[in-house]
Amino acid sequence: MTRQRLLTTLKQQRQLLPLILLTGFCIEAIIAVLLNYSILTTKNYIAFGVVVVNFLTYFLFRQFYKYTLTVTLTVGLFNFIVFSAGEWTTSFSLNSLKISFQPHSFLAGLLAYIINFKRVNEFIVDNLATKQTPEEQERSEKTRFTEGVEKFKGKYESYSTETLTEIITANKYMPEALEAARQLINERQPNQNAN
Repeated sequence: MTRQRLLTTLKQQRQLLPLILLTGFCIEAIIAVLLNYSILTTKNYIAFGVVVVNFLTYFLFRQFYKYTLTVTLTVGLFNFIVFSAGEWTTSFSLNSLKISFQPHSFLAGLLAYIINFKRVNEFIVDNLATKQTPEEQERSEKTRFTEGVEKFKGKYESYSTETLTEIITANKYMPEALEAARQLINERQPNQNAN
């Protein structure tokens, strides 16, 4: 595999990085148990199961992955599940308000935020910061969808028609990706008929 192809593959799979980080914490917990430094709790076992569910969701039902990862990070952040050996918490205070959270989930959440910085900020601005009329929201969604389709068209331009057909058939990609694949196939058909 060439270096360029490897970098492209890593860039395409970057959404897995927070989950890989959580998996690393789980492996660290298992090693701590094997070395008799710690014991696993029910929260650890649930966290291990949740990590497996997230991997399955990513590879089988990718359109739901962002939801399962968000729930996982939120539940982990407040120590309902624990990814590492022992129940670590970090806290800070604002006057009389004390907030405690799990640093491992926080780090994975921060990584997910960095990876999806633009999308998260657009979501916050579109849904929380401004109150748009339904017409403005629809126009904004159409614009975002069209931009997403164009992005995927650029990404898929070098893909073969067979690969594009597989993407459509798998139906586990974002709607923008599916539409980009459809459009590229439709654009190629007149060219293939002329040859």
